[in-house]
Amino acid sequence: DKEKPKIRFSWKESSLICELFGCWTILESHEQVICKWREIINSEKFSGVTSCSFCFPDNEPWDSSLIVFLKQANHDLIDRKTSFDGTCLPRKVRKLLDFKIISNKSSLIETKDDRISTGILIYITGAKLLPFFTFWGKWWIALFRLPFGRSHMRIEDFLLLCRDCGAMGLPIITLISFLTGLTMAFVGSVQLQKFNATIYVADLVSLAMVREMGALMVAIVLAGRTGASYAAELGSMKLSEEIDSLRTFGISVMEFLILPRVLAILIMTPLLTLYADVVGILGGLTVGVQIMDFSISHYMEQTQSALVEMWEVYSGLWKSVAFGLIVGLVGCFKGLNAGSNSSELGKAVTSSVVLSITLIVVCDAFFETIFSLVGLR
Repeated sequence: DKEKPKIRFSWKESSLICELFGCWTILESHEQVICKWREIINSEKFSGVTSCSFCFPDNEPWDSSLIVFLKQANHDLIDRKTSFDGTCLPRKVRKLLDFKIISNKSSLIETKDDRISTGILIYITGAKLLPFFTFWGKWWIALFRLPFGRSHMRIEDFLLLCRDCGAMGLPIITLISFLTGLTMAFVGSVQLQKFNATIYVADLVSLAMVREMGALMVAIVLAGRTGASYAAELGSMKLSEEIDSLRTFGISVMEFLILPRVLAILIMTPLLTLYADVVGILGGLTVGVQIMDFSISHYMEQTQSALVEMWEVYSGLWKSVAFGLIVGLVGCFKGLNAGSNSSELGKAVTSSVVLSITLIVVCDAFFETIFSLVGLR
């Protein structure tokens, strides 16, 4: 009988002291304790109580049933406008109570409608973002070690990755860029014909490609092609414990696997963007020559006059560098943090593509806002 949960009450002026003892586990019955608690708080003697203090010895066994009882007791005290004092409870019990109850002037008061406090929300957000920023910081450290010859990165792997994400991606980049330029020329010509200014199709296509569409289309293609490939490769290596083997041999995973992949896509993205700009302009040239009966020389002169300021080209290249960094880091991060089965690996690959494209669009909007604020648009 000593093992069963019990409660003992004592009075000290206007305070009620509740001593809990016994085995407070879910396997034991708590009905007797709950009945005694209901009797005491509904009695006339309780009407003059301003605070209620709970005590529990550290050496007694307990589980969530104790927390549930204390939470319900606190709720009852709130209805009677009586403060809850849990300073005599064990430290672990107080920590669990803090998840749903906050302390205010030595009283534990339940948060209204169980809303998460601002501090907890900030903590959760930081906990989600901290691993990625830590990953990013480790990549920069690995990058700074490279010029001093202290990196595990192999040049052969780097060149092979450059070929995979660069030369091997030319067919799809060519098709997408040519059709993008073609489509913009068709759409622009329909509107410009109303003002008898169809020659400005050359300006429209060239400026749109070098400012926005070239870098954006290349980044989206690389996110779906190369970023997903990085996530799948690294996730598969994690599943087969190859990454753990590298760490066992003292080889830095960041320098051996991540650094060459991110560097490769970081270098190849601006080059592919320049190629996409040219191909997109050629798509517009095709429409201008075949549909609008412009001469090639006339169309190219108009294009050259639209791009007289090289900043238009540079702005797209700066964007492409940021886009490439986003695709490489997100793909590698998702691959390294993939789950321990094939289903989680598939989710990591999908998540890498979705997150990369989302961040690319956000980054593009950020660049355009900055360029407008500083007067470069």
